[in-house]
Amino acid sequence: MPKLARPLIIFTIILLLLTGCTARIQDNAKDKPVTPQTQTVTLYFLDNNSKQLVPEERQVSSGGTLFESIIKELMDGPREPGILPVIAPNVDKDILESVKWSDTGEVMVSFKESAKEYLDKSPAFIEAIVLSLTQIKDVNKVAIEVNNKPYDNGNNGIYLRKIKLGPVYISKSRQEHLKALAESGKGDWLYDPVTVTKKEAGAFGFLPDDEYTLLSKKDRGEGSGSGEAYVNVKHDGEQYTIQLIQPFGAGEKSIWILNSISKKVTPIPEANPKAGEAFIYGRVKSVDPEKRLIVIEREYMDSPDTRVKAGPDIYVLPDAIIHYQEKVGVSTSGYEYNEYDVDLKDIKINDELGIIITKDKKARAIIISDRQ
Repeated sequence: MPKLARPLIIFTIILLLLTGCTARIQDNAKDKPVTPQTQTVTLYFLDNNSKQLVPEERQVSSGGTLFESIIKELMDGPREPGILPVIAPNVDKDILESVKWSDTGEVMVSFKESAKEYLDKSPAFIEAIVLSLTQIKDVNKVAIEVNNKPYDNGNNGIYLRKIKLGPVYISKSRQEHLKALAESGKGDWLYDPVTVTKKEAGAFGFLPDDEYTLLSKKDRGEGSGSGEAYVNVKHDGEQYTIQLIQPFGAGEKSIWILNSISKKVTPIPEANPKAGEAFIYGRVKSVDPEKRLIVIEREYMDSPDTRVKAGPDIYVLPDAIIHYQEKVGVSTSGYEYNEYDVDLKDIKINDELGIIITKDKKARAIIISDRQ
C-alpha cells in the first residue's frame, strides 16, 4: 500500500465516524420535544348559575403574545367540570384583531366589527378579560375597542379592576367539585381559609399579592351556623373583610368557601342618652372637611329626634366613626345592606345622615344612607 494511502484511509474512517455521530445528535435533537415558555395565569369563567365568575389556573404561552394568549384561552372556554364559558363556544378567534401593551400600564384589546354582537351578549367576557389581564404585573387598566372605536362610550372603552362587595353565592355543584378536589389530594389549599381567599377572591377584584391576614376562625359562627372564618385583605390602601364558611361542616378536613365581602367596619357604640348623647337625622346642605363642619337640614324621623335641639351646623369630632350604608340586595325581610368605613371627605351634599351627637352637639358617629 502506498505511503500516502494509509493516512487518507484513516482520515476517511474518522470523517465517517464523526458524520455518523453528528447525524445521531441531530436525530436525537429532533426527537426531543421543544417546550415553549409558559406562565401560570388565572382565567375566569362562569359558575353554572351564570351569575358569578370563578377562577381556573392554566399554563399559557408567556412569549411576546402573553396577553393575546390569555384572551384566546378565554375564548377556548373552561376545562374544569361544572363551569361555563364566558362567550359563545363557537366564536371565531379571528374576531380578535390585536392586543397591545403600553408602558403606562394599559392593554389595548382591539376587536373586528364582527365581534360586536358577541360582546353585546357577553358582558362576562369583558369582565373576564379585565380580571385576567390586570392580574399581570404592571397592567392596571384595559382598553377595549371595536373597529377602532371604544366599545363602551360611557367609559370611553376603559375598564379597571374593581372590588365587588356583598354576599357571595357559590353553587352546590361547584361546592361539590371543590370538595371532591380536596378529598382527591389535589386541593389541600381548600382546608386553609387564607389560601382559599387568595385563590378565589380574584373573581371579586382582589390580587394574589394583596396582604391577607386571618382575623378569626371558629367551629360555629353565630350567623352561618357552620365553621366560620374572617380574613382581612389590604388592597390598594383599603381594608376589606372577607367571611368564609364551611358548607360541609366544621373541621380541619372540611373545605372553606367565600361567603361575603365587605369593607372594614369599625363598630359604632350605640348612643348613650344617660351621657347626654342623641341620635338625629339630617340632609347635608354643605360640608367643609378642613374645618370638619357639616351643615344639615334636620329630618325628624321619630319622637325622640324631635326633642333634640341641634344643628344646622354640626362639628365632626376628629375620631368620629363614619360609615356608608350600601344596599346590596333584597331578601324576604327587606333590603340587605353592606356597611363600611369611609372618611369625612366622602360625605356629599344632599346625603341623608344618621348622626350620633354628644352632649356638646358634636358628631362622634355618622351613617350615610345609600344614595340610590
